[in-house]
Amino acid sequence: MLIEKPRFPIKDILLFGFLPGFFKKLIYRLKGYRIGKNVSIGFGSVICGDEVLIGNFTTIGFLTIIRGKKISIGDYVNIGSVSFLDTPYIEIGDGSRINEQVFVGGLQFPDSKFIMGRNCQVMQMSFLNPTRSIIIGDDSGIGGNCMLFGHNSWLSRFEGYPVDFEPIEIGKSVSVSWGAFLLPGTKIGDGAVIGAQSVVNRSVPEKCLAIGFPARIVSKFPDFPREVTWEEKVEMIRNIVSEMLEFFRDSGLPCNSKGNIYEVTKAEKKLLMNIRRTMRFSLSCETPPDDTWNSSQEDIDVFLSLWAIPVNLRKELIVRQVMWIDVENKEQSFLDNDLGNEIILYLRRYGVRFIRVNL
Repeated sequence: MLIEKPRFPIKDILLFGFLPGFFKKLIYRLKGYRIGKNVSIGFGSVICGDEVLIGNFTTIGFLTIIRGKKISIGDYVNIGSVSFLDTPYIEIGDGSRINEQVFVGGLQFPDSKFIMGRNCQVMQMSFLNPTRSIIIGDDSGIGGNCMLFGHNSWLSRFEGYPVDFEPIEIGKSVSVSWGAFLLPGTKIGDGAVIGAQSVVNRSVPEKCLAIGFPARIVSKFPDFPREVTWEEKVEMIRNIVSEMLEFFRDSGLPCNSKGNIYEVTKAEKKLLMNIRRTMRFSLSCETPPDDTWNSSQEDIDVFLSLWAIPVNLRKELIVRQVMWIDVENKEQSFLDNDLGNEIILYLRRYGVRFIRVNL
């Protein structure tokens, strides 16, 4: 064969894959890869590219292969174990996640691209084939066992059969449910939801629900998604916080509350001593927060607000080493802590994902 491209980069795996992460990153930097701070590359995992950028605090699980000409992975990205990303141009935005056993590759052209925006997620066991390109907008999710195929070519075009090589475009804040199949040329608008096991072979407009085989629109704005009043949002956040505290208690973390201040305690062992560590968070939901610090909240570690947090208050919270979480804007501070990260993780259950903002 004139063109040789092994299915797996065996040479790289044997040379670098089983080295400790520290040595692996050192070698990659010597090769010219730009690797940020606190990056973790798992056992058996390799990165093969001509131009590689890996952002800060990014984690790559074990036995994962990332191969391409140009690879750009943002900050706080998490790529699961035993995944295979093999595309000439790979771009993954800040805070995005690719779960375990995800395959990105297959029949491609020299300019094939796989682009994920910020705060996206591809669940496990999905197969994505960016023959021309797959572009996924910010805050969109692809369920497990999904298939995104950018080509349809098996039988001969000279015998009248269709052969298609088309891009797939997924907008912002799109949900593609488990087991869906997206065919070449699919274009999904912002805020749309694709039902489980659906087959999509055409454009789907924004803010609608499409299900079936082939997928058809069964509901659209303003019925789907429906408008939510602020009173309903206040009730929602209070119910979610109450449910979250029960989850904490069931996980062995005693919780107490006084007004809008909540206290979470964890017992830890250090040097054969039992130490109780207590952290506090404040919930602001009844009225928008002022742009100045409330001295009654002096001892909190996390400020959780349903409303937008003013810039001046954000800055003052950071000065006081308080992590802030803004539900309205879906933003969080770069400063974080264990309690805040647990709150962020719990809110993901309700479809709220946050982008880190550095003021």
